This record gives sequence, structure tokens and C-alpha cells, in this order.
Amino acid sequence: MSRQTLRNLAKDYAKGVIDKDKYRKSRTELIQGIVAGKIEVKPIDFIEPLKPSDNTDEDITEGRDRDWDTTQVASPDQSSPKPKTEVKPSATAETKKTTKKGKTNHIFIIISVIFVLALIIAVVLFYPKPPEANNIENANLSSSAVTVTSNVSTTAEILIGKFLNEKDWGNKNLNKFIDSWTALSQEERDAVNGTNRMQRLKATIYDQFLKGKALASIDAEKAIEKQQKLIDFAKAIGVNDPRLALE
Repeated sequence: MSRQTLRNLAKDYAKGVIDKDKYRKSRTELIQGIVAGKIEVKPIDFIEPLKPSDNTDEDITEGRDRDWDTTQVASPDQSSPKPKTEVKPSATAETKKTTKKGKTNHIFIIISVIFVLALIIAVVLFYPKPPEANNIENANLSSSAVTVTSNVSTTAEILIGKFLNEKDWGNKNLNKFIDSWTALSQEERDAVNGTNRMQRLKATIYDQFLKGKALASIDAEKAIEKQQKLIDFAKAIGVNDPRLALE
């Protein structure tokens, strides 16, 4: 994932750059990365305010002295008035003032960093989870286990889905499926147990069994042959359904 932020994600979602599912997924991964320490949270680098120039008072004093000199009227009868003495602040006072401002800026930066971290933790702990996103977020929290199971069961599920879509219950196609099923590893076959696709396969086998049973009134021999074929097929692929039995 790129160096994205919660604020940028919210902006992209508001502008329509990303859809709701991608926004929620990216937000979850970002928050989990921050909590797990995989994503570094950097403090905000505030720019310190400009410090006052140390020469300000001197420039003002020099300007006044120049103005005083240029406005004096040289007269032998009048005595020249003496300019008032300017009291300049000591260098120690200026240094203390600057030091105090620097400490104030550092304290402000520290407080800002603490506030940002507290906000992130609050979002992680207390942000309400949308009901429709519970399954997705639970899957993300156990992503390693889900990934392994998904990879193992994908091949078996694809094989079942292809077989059901063909709707061909002839002997040739049944034997072809049995060969492909047997070629899978035991782990792959076990992983697909309990899935919707396996449940659909079991239900379809039983439905075909009932259709064969209905032929008994027309051709009993053919009906029994079809039922027995489905029983043998179910056993070959490890489907144990007590309803598949000849009367």
C-alpha cells in the first residue's frame, strides 16, 4: 500500500476517486498497519514563527538620531538642545525572551504530536464498524489463514462449478469428473467441504437421483441403473448422503 493517510482517503472518497468498498478496505489496512507498527506515524513539522530581529531597536534609535541631526538649526544665539538618551534593552533580556519563545514552540509541537497519536488510537478503538463490512474486516484480520484456505479450495471449487454448469450427467462426463477429483490432493478435497459449491453439488446429485426414481413407473430397469450410477458417483467423490439408497 502507498503512503496514504486517513485524511487523503476521505478526500478521495468524497471526490468519487475511489468507491465505498475500496475506501473501507484501504482505511482498514492503513489503521491496522499503524497499530501493528508497520506504518510509521511522523510528527507534524510545524514551521516556527520568525524571530524578531535583534537590530530593530538599534535601527529605530539610529533613525531618530539622524532625524535629530537634520532638524537642528545652527544658531549662534541659541544653545543646541541635547537629545534624550535612549535606554536600550540589555542583551540578556533579549536572549531570555528568545529562549522562552523557543521553548514555547517546542512544547506546542510535542502537544500536537500527542494529539495526533491520541486521535489515531481513538479512531482504531472506537470508530463504529458498518454492519455490511464485518465479514470483510474479519477476513482481513485473519488474512493469512483465509489466503491459505482460499488457495487450496479454489481448484476444487472451480472443478465443481464447471461440472455443474455443463449439466451433463452422462457416464462419460461423470467418469471425467471422478478422474479430475481423484487427481486433487486430499487437502484440496477437504478444503472444499462445507462450502456453498459443495452443498450445491450434493443437492444436485440428490435431485438427479429423484428424477431417476421417477422413471421407475415407466422403465424400472433404467431407473435403477440411473440411481445406482449416482450412488456410485457420490461414493467415488466422498459424498455420503443417506438419502441415496435403492428401495
